[in-house]
Amino acid sequence: MSDESLRFPVDITAASAAAQTQAITQNQIAVSVLRKSLDISAQQGADLAKMVAQAGNVGQRVDLYA
Repeated sequence: MSDESLRFPVDITAASAAAQTQAITQNQIAVSVLRKSLDISAQQGADLAKMVAQAGNVGQRVDLYA
């Protein structure tokens, strides 16, 4: 295998670099939003579990025949 076959075309322009940076930034923002959404859901679940625990027997059993 020659060195020529290992080379990749490198056509980096200002526009392609900017597009790549923008795509990375958008991906990072999307991940941050999803993490925040997951954190909120987890907190809401914990709050609901706490409310059920404080309510005594309310919500402890599910009536499957109703």
